[in-house]
Amino acid sequence: MTAEAPLLAIAEISVALVGFSSIVVAIRGTNPNSWSQQDRVGLANVFAASVAALIGSLLPFPLQQLGLAEAQVWSASNAAFGLLLLSYLGFLLFRQRGTPPRVPFLFWLLVASGFLLGLALLLGAAGLVALNGPGLLLVALMFSLLAALAQLATFLLLSTSSR
Repeated sequence: MTAEAPLLAIAEISVALVGFSSIVVAIRGTNPNSWSQQDRVGLANVFAASVAALIGSLLPFPLQQLGLAEAQVWSASNAAFGLLLLSYLGFLLFRQRGTPPRVPFLFWLLVASGFLLGLALLLGAAGLVALNGPGLLLVALMFSLLAALAQLATFLLLSTSSR
């Protein structure tokens, strides 16, 4: 299967990011109930984006083992990750209401970019645009990791500086 090495690298990075985030939570030393709503939402976003990247990067492997042709593997993987991405962004917007993001420009840039990527994944999987295959999925997975890293960085830099 093409893109096997990058998919596994993304899976490893996403696991490391979840692990590092867990260490940050443990080292913080305060009861999570005493955290601000921004802190709780921010860390939940780090976990969710990292786990989404992990799921998306591993999804093509069982599809290939089911005997699907490579084009079908990528179409199904792109469609599944596109739905996951759009669903998560919708949930994020629902959950974020009432809690202003720490860095509004970055938050809205990532949300808008994520929606565009999710739509591109779905349109490519449906054959409505020429964007299909491992390349678009890899871009979307890297975007998910970038969003998680941005959220973690804002959590670390801004929540500790406000103490």
